[in-house]
Amino acid sequence: MSYSQKVKREVMAITGLSQLEMLGEVRTVITSKDGIKEDKIEIKFDNISMASRFYGLLQEITKLKIVIKYSISKNFGEHKIYNVSIPNQKGYKEFLQKLLGVTNSLILSNEHFLKGCVRGYFLYSGYVKSPEKEYAMDFFIDSSDGAQELYDLLLALDKKVFKTIKKNKNLVYLRNSEDIMDILVTVGSMQEFFKFEETTMMKDLKNKTIREMNWEVANETKTLNSANRQLKMIEYIEEEYGLGNLSPVLKEIAELRLKYTESSFQEIADLIGISKSGVKNRFRRLEDFYNEISQDEGKERK
Repeated sequence: MSYSQKVKREVMAITGLSQLEMLGEVRTVITSKDGIKEDKIEIKFDNISMASRFYGLLQEITKLKIVIKYSISKNFGEHKIYNVSIPNQKGYKEFLQKLLGVTNSLILSNEHFLKGCVRGYFLYSGYVKSPEKEYAMDFFIDSSDGAQELYDLLLALDKKVFKTIKKNKNLVYLRNSEDIMDILVTVGSMQEFFKFEETTMMKDLKNKTIREMNWEVANETKTLNSANRQLKMIEYIEEEYGLGNLSPVLKEIAELRLKYTESSFQEIADLIGISKSGVKNRFRRLEDFYNEISQDEGKERK
């Protein structure tokens, strides 16, 4: 069972839904799947559990006649297609108006209706990846109106949401872990929310540790490269000029580098009781002297 299926199983097990939650979910399914036909509402499912849920929700929110039947499809292998519909009948237009006469501002103003709508988009069109792999929540929506509505809703909820076309379907998606966790809470998947949060924290801790290790390795490499360059410079000065001819402070710093070949500036500073910047300054003066005598030697050879 995929991570997304686990989340959906938890959400579908929620009981005691309010009328507004059920209405919001039904409305979302009809809107997102282009369910409004010329003289009926009709939704097709290839999953019996989703068809049964939708049929059950309709029974809870309307007294209209609901028809459920199945057919056999041979596309991509033989499988059943479940068709749930409400034909045109007395009270049909009023029910349709009840579903369609809802604006985003009305959805956002009622917590129960909002939960139902987002839950509907997720259960029937959504997919979420395991946080161990990557942070991704996708909604593949048949209708452009449904995709735009979800995009606008998530945007109004301050989510970093994106929208595009993929495989001839409207794709609305999230890639931010906090946004995905917020949606898990909204749809009612609290158990998977806590697991997601724990995984996220562990990944963040691991990434932080790796960054710190990389930083330490980079610093050590930088220190060693700097020390090697200084050693070559000091050896050249000793051979061409003699360390004994240097000023006392430069002689001291040169001898310390020869003795402590891998020490950092700070470690050398601690040895002689001066600041790190003081050590840097002495090495800079030593380098200036090295450049001076090496240039002079070059001129003499010419």
